[in-house]
Amino acid sequence: MDARSRRVLIRPRTIRTLVVLWAGSMLLAWAILVAGWFVAKRQLSRIDRRVVTDIRSLDVAHRLELAILAERHEDLLWKATGQSHHLELADTHLLEAERIVAGLGPYATTREEQDLSTGIQTKLHAFRAGLMSAIPLSFEVEVQLADDLFADMDRFEAQNEAQMKESMLAADLLHEKITHWALGLSIGTGILLFIGTLALVGRIIRPALALTNAARAFGRGDFFARTPILHDDELGALARTFNNMASDIAEREKNRLQFVALVVHDLKNPVLAIEMATRMLRESRGDEPERRLYLDGITEEACRLRRIVCDLMDDTQVASGHFSLHRTDVDLSSLVRRLIETQAKVLATHRIDLKIDEACIVHGDADRMERVVMNLVSNAVKYSPANTCVTLRVERRDSQAVLTISDQGPGIAQEDLQVIFQPFGRGRSAHTLAEGAGLGLYAVKQIVEAHGGRVEVQSQPGRGTTFQVRLPQVQAVCTG
Repeated sequence: MDARSRRVLIRPRTIRTLVVLWAGSMLLAWAILVAGWFVAKRQLSRIDRRVVTDIRSLDVAHRLELAILAERHEDLLWKATGQSHHLELADTHLLEAERIVAGLGPYATTREEQDLSTGIQTKLHAFRAGLMSAIPLSFEVEVQLADDLFADMDRFEAQNEAQMKESMLAADLLHEKITHWALGLSIGTGILLFIGTLALVGRIIRPALALTNAARAFGRGDFFARTPILHDDELGALARTFNNMASDIAEREKNRLQFVALVVHDLKNPVLAIEMATRMLRESRGDEPERRLYLDGITEEACRLRRIVCDLMDDTQVASGHFSLHRTDVDLSSLVRRLIETQAKVLATHRIDLKIDEACIVHGDADRMERVVMNLVSNAVKYSPANTCVTLRVERRDSQAVLTISDQGPGIAQEDLQVIFQPFGRGRSAHTLAEGAGLGLYAVKQIVEAHGGRVEVQSQPGRGTTFQVRLPQVQAVCTG
């Protein structure tokens, strides 16, 4: 990983956890707000009912007081004038007072009010009984009974007024609490929103912008562009995936340029040889053997160029998947034996251990199969020290023909085994051991799989490498 993409992981929480916590906090704040609203509503309703009861109680006490005063007024007028209708009106007002007192009970909500209500009823009955008695009460006794009744009513009204003031005070206190509570909750929610916004900016927007800038720079051709991994979360995983992808693309671009440089190098020598031969041919003065020698050199180099071009065309066709197979019955054992014999000079730097006991017939393209064998054998020779042994084995296993090629080279690292079968894929050690385009093993894999087979590799650093090609046989049993 590039040094620019190495950052200390700040928090282990994922974006999903952060969003859930943030949304949960907002939901909790909303739930507290709703619960507080319901509690405040209930308390206010209770206070409102109590205040309404006190107001109605005061109204009843006021009407009772007016009824008794009216009764006293008519009674005085009757005594002063002797007119009977004043007496009738006094009785009417007294009956109204008794009716009012009878309805006073529902408004007495406290013990003290209930006692006062009972006392008012008792004294009103005593007052009426005194007025209706056969022996008339003296004026002083009537005034005393009325004063006692008014005193109880005054205490009843005072009690209700005190309760109403207490209720109003409780409402004011509740309003103040609700105001402070709502203000605190609003401030807390605002702080929570601010912190959540900052967290989302830091965890989502900043990494997204960094990833966008890195992708834009990479798209402009800066193959060293990487995005910093700010957090170990979903966007961190995305940034890590982008960096890995960018590294793979950069590595393939590097291998592609090396491939182009290798092709140019391979083409340059034959072209220079042809150019030199044509110049010498032009300058020759009729010496036929010398001219023939130059022409032979040109022909040889032209054939070499043709082989290089054909090999490149074959590699590119196989790499792109656009290649055809001309299938025939091919004896894999004979094919391997013939190739080793024809390439004896090229393989002279190594000891070739050929283990072929029987013929194995496969239905495939002979030229493509030769390419598979030569790529694997040339790799074994190329990446192993001189004078070491390269082992080739052709055998049958059940209904398969198995070609095994082993070398005594440095081996392939475990992480490179995932790369070598990719286009332009080469292990880290391959760059220092030998030149190559990185298309050989990819072409091998494509050709073998097109034949319905598979390629396997086993390798450990320092213990060599073994490639195994498995192909379906034409016959269930190979002929010996």
